Amino acid sequence: MKKIMTLVGILMMVILVGCGKEEVQTKKLYIGTNAEYKPYEYIENGEITGFDIEFMEELAKNLGYEIEWKNLSFDGLLPALQTKKIDMVIAGMTPTEERKKAIDFTDIYYSSAQAILVNEDTTGIKNLDDLKGKKVGVQLGTIQETIANEIEGVELKRYNSFTGAILELNSKKIDAVIVGEVVANNYLENNKKLKLAGLLDERQDGSAIALGKGNPKLISELNEEIKKMKKSGKYQELINKYFGG
Repeated sequence: MKKIMTLVGILMMVILVGCGKEEVQTKKLYIGTNAEYKPYEYIENGEITGFDIEFMEELAKNLGYEIEWKNLSFDGLLPALQTKKIDMVIAGMTPTEERKKAIDFTDIYYSSAQAILVNEDTTGIKNLDDLKGKKVGVQLGTIQETIANEIEGVELKRYNSFTGAILELNSKKIDAVIVGEVVANNYLENNKKLKLAGLLDERQDGSAIALGKGNPKLISELNEEIKKMKKSGKYQELINKYFGG
C-alpha cells in the first residue's frame, strides 16, 4: 500500500511540475522583416535594429510574446507569411488593396510621403510626370514599384534592395529613385552627391503589420497595444529616436 501511495505521490508531483512549466512558458512569434530600410529596419553591429524592430518588440513584450526575427528579401516576406514560415511581417509595409486580398493588416502605425531622389546636377525632375521616359529605380515588391508602374513610358529598374538602386543612381546608371521620405533623408545624409527632387505629398502611404488570414484576435490585441503605446509616450520616444521627432 505504501509503495502504491508513493507512486501516486510521484506521479502527482510530475504532473504539477509539468503544469507549472506550461504556465510560465513564453509564447513565440516568428517575425519577418527586410533589414535594408534604415531607419525602419537595418543591421548595426551584427544585430537587426531600427524603429520597426523596437516598436514590434515593445508590442510583443506587452502581449507576453518573445520574438525570433527572420531577415528576408522584401519580395519574399509575403510568400513566407502565406506559407506560414513566419507569423507576421513588419517592414515599413503599406497595406494596399492588392495585398489585402491575400493577407490581413493591423491599423496603420506610421505614415510618410514618398520622395524622388536624383543626382545633384539633375534638373527638370520634380514630380511623377517628370519621370516619363526616365530610368527609375525601385525595390522589388514595394509600394514604390506600384507607383512607378503607373508612370507612362517609364523605364523601370527593380532591385532587391534600395541600396542597390542608390548605388546605381550615384553612378548615373538610372535617373531617379522613388523611396519613402524618411528613408530618403537617411540616404541623403550618406550620399552627398544626391538631392531631393520632390515629395509626392498626395501619396501619404502608411505602414502596418501584416498577418496571415484568420487572426482577428491577435490583430485586435496588436491594435489595442498600438493605441496604448501612443498614449503612454513610448511611441513618440521611438519616433524621436529614429525619425528625429
